[in-house]
Amino acid sequence: MVLVAAGRGRRFGKPKQFQPVAGRPLYQWPLRVFERMAAIKAVAIVVPAERAAAVRRAVARAGFRKVTAVVPGGAERLDSVRAGLRALPPVADTVLIHDAARALVDAGVVARVIAGVRRSGAALAAWPVPDTVKEATLRGGRPWVRRTVPRAGLWLAQTPQGFRRDLARALFEAAGPLTDDAQALERSGRPVELVLGSSRNFKVTVREDIALCRALLRKR
Repeated sequence: MVLVAAGRGRRFGKPKQFQPVAGRPLYQWPLRVFERMAAIKAVAIVVPAERAAAVRRAVARAGFRKVTAVVPGGAERLDSVRAGLRALPPVADTVLIHDAARALVDAGVVARVIAGVRRSGAALAAWPVPDTVKEATLRGGRPWVRRTVPRAGLWLAQTPQGFRRDLARALFEAAGPLTDDAQALERSGRPVELVLGSSRNFKVTVREDIALCRALLRKR
């Protein structure tokens, strides 16, 4: 498992993955799930370089035994993912990548992704789009409805996203911007299975998300 916690939090205003939520930093909540899953053997955490030493100490104090590496991230997400993949033990035949900002991921979602990888070679958690979707066009600096997009077949990509180790090489060969990891395989023509994620597996992006995340975590 690669836990990507290297973001700078431009929309949030600061790195959200280190914000204290319900008694621990946000990034440690998914770690708790991974720690309890027999299928997860090792976790590499990718963090901003200046935080690496502090995170190593924090995970040791918290008793996370499956964390085998804490490594500095890169300038872009893809660089950070590559750093995490390099840090995983070479014997890992299945690799998962998860955003630390998705603190409410549960073991069921992770298990479904692992099963999808075993069936198909590549899989990601996703959630069917529940709302009406509008495509917009800009006029006078404001957005106007261009059309309503049929939502049948539309899914919101989540994490974890998983791959057989040999297929993960696409992430090292990818060029250009990627908005998620599976996109590298899409570009190479490799099919990626969608497995059911969770409505609670949202990405903490703005400050209001922290309050919702805190309330849900306190119910666990």
